[in-house]
Amino acid sequence: MNFANTFPQLARISGFSRFVGQRLLNDRCLETAGSLTFTTLLAVVPLFTIAITLISAFPMFSINVGKFRGFILNNLVPEASGKVIGVYMRQFAANADSLTTMGMIGLLATALLMMFTIEKTFNSIWRVKRPRKLLSRTLTYWAALTLAPILIGLSLSLTSWISQNSGLGGLNIPMLQISSWLLMFITLGLLYLTLPNCFVPRSHALIAALFSSACLELMKMLFGLYIKQFTTYNLVYGTFASFPIFLMWLYLCWVLILAGAVLSASLSYWHGNGWRWDNHHGTRFEQAVQILAALARAHQNGEVLHIDQLRRKVELGIDATQQLLEQMTAKQWVESTRDGEWILACSSERISLLTVFELVVSPLNSEVDSGLESHLELARSALDLSLADYLLDSQPANSAVSIAISGNSPI
Repeated sequence: MNFANTFPQLARISGFSRFVGQRLLNDRCLETAGSLTFTTLLAVVPLFTIAITLISAFPMFSINVGKFRGFILNNLVPEASGKVIGVYMRQFAANADSLTTMGMIGLLATALLMMFTIEKTFNSIWRVKRPRKLLSRTLTYWAALTLAPILIGLSLSLTSWISQNSGLGGLNIPMLQISSWLLMFITLGLLYLTLPNCFVPRSHALIAALFSSACLELMKMLFGLYIKQFTTYNLVYGTFASFPIFLMWLYLCWVLILAGAVLSASLSYWHGNGWRWDNHHGTRFEQAVQILAALARAHQNGEVLHIDQLRRKVELGIDATQQLLEQMTAKQWVESTRDGEWILACSSERISLLTVFELVVSPLNSEVDSGLESHLELARSALDLSLADYLLDSQPANSAVSIAISGNSPI
């Protein structure tokens, strides 16, 4: 019995899951999670101190600093190490008022450095080569560092108000757990949506945020059970046992957050099974021609196309579509508008299929095995026509593109 034929949807999900897992490994996310763990270890106190300072400035939330600190520790620190880490955080927070201006700037710089590292990692996952401008990045990070504590404070205030005024005081803890999960979901969704310097569909960011937040909640439960059942780390580390537990916790959190980022970046390949032929040169050539053809037809109709429309036409991921568009931009074939939409930048007569082939498959001066040279020349001669001529071809099955990528191709 053929599993793929009997359960096609399950087989598709299984294949796509392998694609996401392989991409997670290829992007070295496990190693990056380790790097981010130590970056977080350095930045967690500055972030906590900044959050406490901001929350204290908004008495309208009607919550005390202790409740806010408890909320952060319950969600950031595992129970086994929460007491020791909490003691240190309380000491740092108590000393926040005595910080000089330069000291606060130093804490802020450490927090911003962590945000820079996260953005760099996300851009790498989404295959983004050009980061945002420094001013734009700094303003975005400052907004995030300012709004996050305020949102947590607002959530705690609303939860407390609802519990007190609706006769549901006994549900205070479950409501806090729900609000904690919702905040985690919203935070991850905003990270996946806004941090990469590229277009990310809202649905993809939300699906990935749902996956990561659910996995983090499950991991919190399993991690707590593991720590309670296996206590040998106390015998080895003694008083310092809280710190390796905290490091392990941070590492697992980052692995799941980065896994969600990879899932969000990969979901555009789900449409049309684009994950099956990612990095296949012959298919990539066909997709490049299809992109140019779509832009040429849109140009004739006085239209512009968004990258999401283009990637659906060619059944390719957003990052791979963006890479092709950047290669074509360098050739001055296409260009992006201010609104992030794409247009044809030159006449379709000026673009030959041969130059497209050389751009994405085989450069003109590349070294080729002597046995393939004659076949490559045949392929190049078949592709010696313009994009305009290709668009006039009423029989795509007989076109040069089909010849170059078919099973009977001389390549």
